[in-house]
Amino acid sequence: MKKNSKRYDEPTLRQKAEDSLKNKSFEAGPHLSKADALKLIHELQVYQEELKMQNDELEHAKKQIAESAASKYTQLYDFAPSGYFTLDRNGEIIMLNISGANLLGHERSILLNTVFGYYISEETRPKFKSFLSKAFESNLKETCEVELSVKGRETTYVHLSAIASEDDGECLLSAVDISEQKQAEEILFQSEKRLQKEVKDRTQELENLNLSILSELIKRKSSQKLLKKSLHDYKLLYAYLQKVREDERLSIARIIHDDLAQLLSTMKIELISWKEKPETQKSKLHDPVDSLLRLVEQCMNAVTSIIVELRPVLPGNMGLIPAVKHLFSEFQKRTGITCDIRIQEDNFSIDNESAYAIYRVIQEALTNIRNHSQATYVTVKISGTPSSFSITLKDNGIGVSNEKINDHRSFGIIGMRERIAGMKGSITFKGIQGKGTTVHFKVPISN
Repeated sequence: MKKNSKRYDEPTLRQKAEDSLKNKSFEAGPHLSKADALKLIHELQVYQEELKMQNDELEHAKKQIAESAASKYTQLYDFAPSGYFTLDRNGEIIMLNISGANLLGHERSILLNTVFGYYISEETRPKFKSFLSKAFESNLKETCEVELSVKGRETTYVHLSAIASEDDGECLLSAVDISEQKQAEEILFQSEKRLQKEVKDRTQELENLNLSILSELIKRKSSQKLLKKSLHDYKLLYAYLQKVREDERLSIARIIHDDLAQLLSTMKIELISWKEKPETQKSKLHDPVDSLLRLVEQCMNAVTSIIVELRPVLPGNMGLIPAVKHLFSEFQKRTGITCDIRIQEDNFSIDNESAYAIYRVIQEALTNIRNHSQATYVTVKISGTPSSFSITLKDNGIGVSNEKINDHRSFGIIGMRERIAGMKGSITFKGIQGKGTTVHFKVPISN
């Protein structure tokens, strides 16, 4: 703008000077001598030459300033940290700076008139073409990020900014290397991903811990309920045992009263009669000694019956299998229920305490069959090995229900379970309505 203003101002000043000179010469002309006129012409010529010299110096100074400015612009352009390119509509490189040549990995002379898109990776090349088309169509600044693919070098990520020229159909493009930024973003992304995974894993651990704690709380509550139920059941069982004990005492007292006491009373009467009239008591039809012997024998049988009722002596005396056979034989005589005993194996040795416990379990099972099953037939399978003893009792009665099996007031079943559990064995009860009940238990044998 300064050049135009000077070129415009100089003719105006010269015109004013000429006009002023004409006016002066017109007014002073008639009074000037020839020598003065020549002198004035000479001065004007000298002044004109001075002005010409000044104009030449001014033009030279302008040229130097322009060359200096062009040199500074060239230095700024060439050595700028960003790559600068001038592209045509086909993407050919018309001009570029040193940084741009370094980005593409070749010398400027080789890169001139080549297509910029050749140096972009195949994955991002369509993106660059769309970006360049928008830049020429919109005449606005467009931006995008692409990957440069240069042979022998790692992939370089660049940020492109482009704006089209208004007249010559060229596009000014700047390229900034953002590889370090991309690497930092990738590191940050991986760190965030790893952190998210750690947070997720930790959250899952906490959830699992919460679930385990909740499960433990549920187990504890269930255990507390079972404990309360067990305490309640044990209280009922204790009351039942007390009742059974009283019933047994009453039964024993009845046996003693009905059998043993009556026999002793009869013996006393016989002895008193014999003492008072010994000569009249002895006869062929009635011998007091024989009568007393019979009464003593009956007393001994009654005592034996009471002892057997309190503590069976059969397992300890004759062994478990003969005692069980005798038990079923007596059961069949008293109840009329047919008992079919089948011994599959008889190869075991068991201690007296375990034998008594097994005997009591079988006795309780037969008691349940007699009192509740309404059965007419019982099948018994016995199997004994050196390591275990098992027995299965099956009747053809009405069949016990699951409610009755699990009822906390079924003290007979509870007692059987407790005895088998004390021997570290297992026992099962299975009832089918109208078809009978099956009781199976198995206990280990310790040699």
